Amino acid sequence: MKIRDKVRVTYQIGSFSFWLLLFLAIIIPCLCFLSLAIAPKLFGQGSQLFTLHNFTAIFTGATLVALTNSLWVSIIAALFGVCCAVPLAWLFQRTDLPFKKAFSAAMWLVLLIPSWIPAIGWERFVNPDGILYRLHLGASWQGHMIMGPFGIILILGLRNIPFSYLAVSAALRGLGQEFEHCAQIHGASRSQALKLVIPILFPAILSGLAIGFAEAISDFGVASTLAYNSHFTLATYYIYQQIGNFPPNFPLAAAFSWLVVLSVAVPLYIQAKLSRGRSYSILSGRNRQVVVKELSSWTKAILVFVIATFYFVAIGIPAIGVVSSSLLSDFGASLHVTFANYTQVFSTSGLGGPLIRSAVYAAITASITIPVSFVASRKLMKTKGTSVRILDFLLLGSMALPGVVFAAGYIFAYNLPILSKFGINLYQTTTLLIIAYVATSLPTNVRMLFGSVSQLSDSLNYAARVHGAGSIRSWARAILPPVSRPVTVAWLLAFTGILLELPVSELLYAPGSPPASIAIQDNLGNYHFGVGMAQAVVATLVAFAAVGLVFGMYRLLIPRGWQRIGSSRNA
Repeated sequence: MKIRDKVRVTYQIGSFSFWLLLFLAIIIPCLCFLSLAIAPKLFGQGSQLFTLHNFTAIFTGATLVALTNSLWVSIIAALFGVCCAVPLAWLFQRTDLPFKKAFSAAMWLVLLIPSWIPAIGWERFVNPDGILYRLHLGASWQGHMIMGPFGIILILGLRNIPFSYLAVSAALRGLGQEFEHCAQIHGASRSQALKLVIPILFPAILSGLAIGFAEAISDFGVASTLAYNSHFTLATYYIYQQIGNFPPNFPLAAAFSWLVVLSVAVPLYIQAKLSRGRSYSILSGRNRQVVVKELSSWTKAILVFVIATFYFVAIGIPAIGVVSSSLLSDFGASLHVTFANYTQVFSTSGLGGPLIRSAVYAAITASITIPVSFVASRKLMKTKGTSVRILDFLLLGSMALPGVVFAAGYIFAYNLPILSKFGINLYQTTTLLIIAYVATSLPTNVRMLFGSVSQLSDSLNYAARVHGAGSIRSWARAILPPVSRPVTVAWLLAFTGILLELPVSELLYAPGSPPASIAIQDNLGNYHFGVGMAQAVVATLVAFAAVGLVFGMYRLLIPRGWQRIGSSRNA
């Protein structure tokens, strides 16, 4: 067999495996649950084999209000995240801003904290029995502002900033200054040169918008805490109510989920419209290191103050509320400090086993997700046709599907009696849980890698093949080095996202093997609020330590030449 035929066969096998994984992990569970809206009889949830009644019911009353609230809140939160992330990425990557490494590391802390923790932290901060009132600094307008749409958008927007920041900063690392220099040589001003550079970053910016919108509309943590307590119903909590009611109304929840999934068609259409017919391939063997811009002393002082204020709002205030709940007695309502909750965490709370178990699950999930995400990103950028558009919508649509709905789809898909007849018994097993983890983290990481993969020029692979490298070696020697850091970041994103994941874990974890999030939730829901908050603090610190460990290993083990690609140097 000729080399060309071998490559073609290898590609066909890889493509088949890729689509088979998507079919089993995403398409089947989603279709099983969504089909409940039109054919509830198939799964024993009704007597009708075909009906549209569930769709007509969701366009009235509270259902329509919940959908409208989620749409406009998610749009504003996504725009807020990108507008903050782009200047932060430029400052951290292209200037000599003081403490930028510490600021960049702190961005991971914003990402690591599950959304329900900042929501609870803000509530404990501004409530009438909260920290501000105990310090005689509280006012009624603070509670009204946070316990409403403004506070919900603020927390969701802050939550979206790390996603957009990681996507844009990864793209900036691959963008050398030769484009700006070329424009300035031809007489362009700095603002005109900037207009040349920004379009090259479009895939990363649009990825940030798409991720931000999908993450906001599918978020359950804020919807079940701050939004619920503010009587501002969001789509995810409404779906949860329909599933959690007795008896549960799965068909209505499925019909509502259809609208949530279809809502992502708007950012998807915008991204496809702006990206179609354009090339963003800029990474080649001729890229040079970026020369960072030197800022004046006054500019540095002002920027450091602004960024420190941002982190205080994003991390500091929620941390005060959460830590007070773990360190202070009476749910943090008094000022009596005690370490009893932390003593119980390290003695009798049983967090150690679930935390180690979650770390193993997260590592396996990330190691599976990243290669598949890289291939999917490459397909989305380099391939054209209907199948690619279907793949794009499938990934973004599944990202918009709330985790509790996604997990319910796995129950209906892999708990069918017909599967037992074929010896397939995946329900309530660790294998099914990890498959669900991979399916939930895959769409986000595809979007995260999209900006960096779009910059890879085919000339890198061609050059390696001309010099005698095989298909695998050419990828390892020519393709992987320019994107080694974005791939590492994506791995950490998958790892940290699964470490404290709650909705999927709650419905699919194997009996007797609860992950860390379930252990924390059990204490929060069983009147051990202080212990649960202490567990959440410890788990978050462990996740942050894992990020530092992986980046440290990257610096020690990855070749220096790889690390210099996309790096910067002083003038």
